[in-house]
Amino acid sequence: MNNIDKLQQYMGVHMEAALIVDGSNRFYFTGMRSSAGAVLVIPGKAFFFIDFRYFEEAERSVKACQVIEAKNLYEQIGALLFQHGIHRLSIVSDTMTIKECRDLKSALPGIEVDDSDDLSRIMDTIRRKKDMKEIGCLKKAQRITDEAFSHILEFIRPGITELDIARELGYTMEKLGSDDRHYGYIVASGPNSSLPHGFATSRVIQNGDFVTMDFGAVCGGYFADMTRTVAVGGVTDEQRKIYGIVYEAQQRAFEMIRPGAVCSQVDAAARDYIYSCGYEDCFSHGLGHSVGVDVHENPRFNEICEDILTPGNVMTVEPGIYIKHRFGVRIEDMIVVREGGFENLAVSPKELIIL
Repeated sequence: MNNIDKLQQYMGVHMEAALIVDGSNRFYFTGMRSSAGAVLVIPGKAFFFIDFRYFEEAERSVKACQVIEAKNLYEQIGALLFQHGIHRLSIVSDTMTIKECRDLKSALPGIEVDDSDDLSRIMDTIRRKKDMKEIGCLKKAQRITDEAFSHILEFIRPGITELDIARELGYTMEKLGSDDRHYGYIVASGPNSSLPHGFATSRVIQNGDFVTMDFGAVCGGYFADMTRTVAVGGVTDEQRKIYGIVYEAQQRAFEMIRPGAVCSQVDAAARDYIYSCGYEDCFSHGLGHSVGVDVHENPRFNEICEDILTPGNVMTVEPGIYIKHRFGVRIEDMIVVREGGFENLAVSPKELIIL
């Protein structure tokens, strides 16, 4: 069953047609990245509207949809809806602007445009559970990420910059087979490592620094996501202690992960331990998130998500402690929920590494 089939199954008899225009969901259904286009799904059929720039590529690579060159998109959609006797069109409302929705309604007189959350909820449900093919892509991306980490341990030294590390990670993963061509990974050293999302700068690595690297390869359009924090030259007792707390917090979260677990309770297992060690003000982001064709998907490990884990969920587990203006530590693995527990896709070592 391909992803179009999954959507049609969920649509059933209650949804006449579905229109998908955002890039991530277009890719999910077509397997092709593009800066524009639309997917129209009706019972038993699907159409991919794409402009001249991508048309030849789409004809060659897109198998689940009939490929149509987009010239006057809304007019073409309206004609197809009329041809198939469809009077109601559902949209992924949380991916369209108010103007886009208004323009669509204006261009389709006689068609009821359903801008409720119904199709958005269906999309969220479908994308949560990864099938064997998707997990295969994620595993390949993670293998490349692990190899890149092994390489970067030989590269990091005093005198190079955060940007040097980010570029080397990106170049290495690309050589190893990553789809990604962008090297904007999080590499934060010394006092910058207290910034949970501190992107690489020209800061020079020094002895005594923690270096936090949050990065991942992309394979088949699916993202890996891993964070490792390493030390350069040596660590203080305080740095060693905090690293140990973060490591233990992740282990406590792992003990909770299984089908039927509540996401907020997994988050609490790590968060409560960090807070009990006296760092309540130093861990404010969620413990993790799902990963797929987007780096951040649902469900989430955080304090308010009451979603239940099911087999096929791919999640990150990434506790951290951030001491303002001084240093930070984060450790992140990507896991797949399995019957009876989970599989950790990351194999890179997590014990404190001092380079």
